[in-house]
Amino acid sequence: MRIFALTCLLAAGCTLTSDALAADKIRLQVPVTVVEGADIDAEILDTCDVAGNFNTALIRELRKVAEPAQAPLADMHGRVLKVEIVDAIWGGNWFIEHTQTLRVRGALYEDGTRVAGFNGVMQGRGGGLTSGCFQMNSNFRALTWHIKRWLRNPVDGARIGQGG
Repeated sequence: MRIFALTCLLAAGCTLTSDALAADKIRLQVPVTVVEGADIDAEILDTCDVAGNFNTALIRELRKVAEPAQAPLADMHGRVLKVEIVDAIWGGNWFIEHTQTLRVRGALYEDGTRVAGFNGVMQGRGGGLTSGCFQMNSNFRALTWHIKRWLRNPVDGARIGQGG
């Protein structure tokens, strides 16, 4: 009988703990959008599907700290992270290598008030014998790690990523 009571108590405690942890998670506004008026080549947006791949990578990287929520978020209760693609520049080819610059920006809100924001830049040259799309999506995936790191200590005006 004692084991049964202890098991019930333990199960109730785990349920309360998991509910509390879910309440602490940040809501990630998805899908990640491209900033209006951004001068990004249509081939990058359509052929490479950078917005879709970045969205998937961001959800995966932040899975322990954020829950995806469909945009736009009418109620900004709790903590909300909004990330946008600002720019994606690509030059070169598989033979001479690719030169790319990617820019994103994001802001963390708490109950509708902006708490902190970041600008992310990833610059690089490389990817010989790979497609430009593969290289660009790899760089966007790398930016997700920098965003997760920023969320540990969200400083307003931070520049994250590599390069730029």
